[in-house]
Amino acid sequence: MDEMSVLEYIRLKIKPENWHRDILPESDPVSEERRSFPRDGLKNRGFLFLLAEKIQQVSTLGKNEVTAFPIWLVILILITAIFGQSLLDPQIHRGIRTPNPSLILYGISVVLIVLGTIFSLKRHSQTDSLFKTIKKEQPEACSAGFDLSFNPLPLALSLGFAVAAFLLFSSNRFTLLNTLLWLLSIGFALAAFCHKDGDTGIFQRVKSAWRALTRRGIRLDGFALLWILVFLVSVFFRLYRLDSVPFDMFSDHAEKLLDVDDLLNGKTAVFFTRNTGREAFQFYWTALIARLFGTGMSFLSLKIGTALAGIIALPFIYLIGKKVFNRHVGLLAVGLCGIAYWPNVIDRVALRFAFYPMFTAPAFYYLLSGLEDRKIKHLILSGLLLGLGLQGYSAMRIVPLAFVLFFISYLLAVKPFLRKEAFAGFGILVYFTILAVLPLLRVLTVMPANVLYRSMTRLSGVETELSANPLQVLLDNLWKALIMPFWDNGRIWVHSIPFRPALDIFTAAFFAIGLVFLIIRIIRRRFWMDSVLLISIPLFMLPSVLSIAFPDENPSLNRTGAAMIPIFCIAAYGFWVLIRMMLDRTGNKPVQTVIIGLMAGVLVTASAVLNYRLTFETYQKNYAQNAWNTREMGDVIRGYSVSVGEIASAFVMPYPHWVDTRLVGITAGYVKRDTALDHSLVPSLVEVTRPLLFLYKPDDVETEMLLESTFPSGLKKLHPNEIPGRDFYSYLVP
Repeated sequence: MDEMSVLEYIRLKIKPENWHRDILPESDPVSEERRSFPRDGLKNRGFLFLLAEKIQQVSTLGKNEVTAFPIWLVILILITAIFGQSLLDPQIHRGIRTPNPSLILYGISVVLIVLGTIFSLKRHSQTDSLFKTIKKEQPEACSAGFDLSFNPLPLALSLGFAVAAFLLFSSNRFTLLNTLLWLLSIGFALAAFCHKDGDTGIFQRVKSAWRALTRRGIRLDGFALLWILVFLVSVFFRLYRLDSVPFDMFSDHAEKLLDVDDLLNGKTAVFFTRNTGREAFQFYWTALIARLFGTGMSFLSLKIGTALAGIIALPFIYLIGKKVFNRHVGLLAVGLCGIAYWPNVIDRVALRFAFYPMFTAPAFYYLLSGLEDRKIKHLILSGLLLGLGLQGYSAMRIVPLAFVLFFISYLLAVKPFLRKEAFAGFGILVYFTILAVLPLLRVLTVMPANVLYRSMTRLSGVETELSANPLQVLLDNLWKALIMPFWDNGRIWVHSIPFRPALDIFTAAFFAIGLVFLIIRIIRRRFWMDSVLLISIPLFMLPSVLSIAFPDENPSLNRTGAAMIPIFCIAAYGFWVLIRMMLDRTGNKPVQTVIIGLMAGVLVTASAVLNYRLTFETYQKNYAQNAWNTREMGDVIRGYSVSVGEIASAFVMPYPHWVDTRLVGITAGYVKRDTALDHSLVPSLVEVTRPLLFLYKPDDVETEMLLESTFPSGLKKLHPNEIPGRDFYSYLVP
C-alpha cells in the first residue's frame, strides 16, 4: 500500500471517528480492553519492559468511566489548563495577572473535555449519551442493612454516666471524677454497640495478625513501596526546617504557651478563656509534645504538634480518595497534599488551624464508609472524631451541619426500605458526637458568651458594625472562597503568601480538570459520594465565608483548611484520568508507556519544586519581613542572664507597634517573664547594685536619652538585622 502523506494523516486524525484508533495502513485498531505486556522473554527485553508493565497497571478503565481520549487531545487539555493557570500566578509574571486570557485557555480546556467525552461516548455506543445515567452497582457486602443491635444495659449505664459527667463539667475543669465519668459514658456506649456475640476481641485480632506476619513474612508490592515513598516525601515537607520556618513567634503564640504553662501548673480547663477564648485540645496536645520530646515551652513544641496533626490527616485523605475513586487517586491525593504549600504553611504556623483537617479527614472518611458499607462501627468512629474535633478548633463547628447535608444526599440515593435504618445509624453517630464533645457542651451552657464570642464577632455585628447587606457580603465571600485555589488565598501574612492562589499552577490545573470530569461523572453515575465530595468544598469553606463582619478576612487558608481534603482528591482524580487515558492508548508500546510515566513524574516533580520554593523561600521571606525578631532579642537576654546578670534585671522598653515583650521572655527561656518596663520606672533602678540590661528600638529616642542620662556609664550596642527596621539596641549597665 502506498505511504500516506503527513497532511493526509493529520486530516484523517482530527476527525472524531478516528480518535480511538491508529489510521496508518499497517496498524491495527487499538483494543478498548486493558493491554498487558507479553511475559514470554520478558527478562530478555530488559528494564524498560518491566517498567512499562508496572506503569500500565494504572491504566485500567472502570466500567462506568468515560472512554479514553487520544493522546494529543489529553496533552492539549493539560497544556491549556496549565498555561491558563500560569497567567493567574503573580510570581510567574512578576506580580502581573491576566485573568481574561486565562479564562479563555481554561474555557478551551473545558470545551475539549466535554467534546471529547461526547464523541468518545458516541463511538462507544450509538445509543449512549452524556446524560445517560449509569447506576453504580452496590457490592454484595452492602446488600444487607445496618446492624442496629445493641446491649441495653451498657447503653443505659452510658446515659447515666453521661448525665452525671455533664453536670460536673460546669466548673470548666477536667477533674478526676468528671473525666472518669465522661470516659465511662463513652466506654459503655462502645460496649453497647460494638460488642456482638462471636466477635473476635481486639487483642486476639492483633495476635492473629502478628502470627500471620511472622509466618508469611511482610510482603510489599510495588504500590505499597510507592505509597511509603510518597508518605515519606510528605513527612519531609512537614518536618524539614521546622525549627526555622517560620522563625519568630507573634502574640498569638504567647497566648498559647501561657495557656500550656497554666495547664502544666494545674489549670486543667475545658475552655481556655485567655484572648477571647480557645478550645482545649491544642494545649493538652502541646503539653504532651513538650514532655515527650523534651522541647519545653517553646515555639518548636507548638510546631511539632501541628506538623504531626497534618501528617495524621494524610492517610485518611488517601482513604477518602480510594473510597470515592480508587487507590491510585488516593495515593496521588496524598502526594499532592503532602508537597503543597497550603497545608504545609498552616501546619507550620503552630496555631489551631491544623486540627480542622486533622479531625475532619478521618471523621469524613468514616462517615462515607459507614453509610456506603452499612458499618455502624465506622459511624461510631466518625461521631467520636467529630466530637473531639469540636474541642480542637472553632472552624470545626461547621462540620456537623455539613454531615447532616451529606446524610441527606445519602438518603436521596439509598433505597427507601433502608432509610429508617440509616436514620438510626446516623442517630448513633450523633449520640457519640455528643458524648465526645460533652465537656465543651456543658461549658457552653454555663458561659455561652465566652464559647461563642469568636464565631459571633465574625458572623454578626457584636464587635463591629456590618458594612453592607449581610446576604450580599455572604455571596461575595462565597465567590472569593471558591476561586481561592486559582486566584487569591487572602491577605493574611501569618498563614499565607498574600494575594496568590492557594494552589500551584500544576495542582490548580489538575483540580480544574478534575472538577469537569467529576461533574460529568456525577451526571452519568448519579452516585451520592461523588456529589458529597463536590459539595463538601463550599461547606468546609463556610467558616471563612461566614466572616460577614470582617469580609477582609475572607478567603483564608486556615478557616478553609478542611476544604483541602476534597480539593486535593479532585485534583488527583483529574491528573489520574489524564494519565490513565494516555496509558490506555499506548497498547503494547513500552517506550510510549515509559515516556508517559516520565511525563507524569516530571509534572509532580515540577509541582514539588514550586511548592518547596513557595514554602521555604517565598513564605519564609514574607513572614520574616512582617514578624518581629523576638527570638534574637531573647537570645541576647538569655546570654546576659547566664553570664553577668539575671533575668529579673533584663528589660525591653515598650514602643508602639513593636515587639510583644512576653515573647522576648519566652524565647529567653522564661515563660512567665514579661520583660516590659515602663519608662517611669527607670529612675527607680538607679540604686540597684547588680547589672542591668535594656533593649530598645532605634526609633525610641526618648528611651535612649533617658537611659544615657540615668546611667551615663552604660554601654550601648547596636544589633543589626538584614531585614530593614529589625535593628535594636542593647544598653548594658555594669
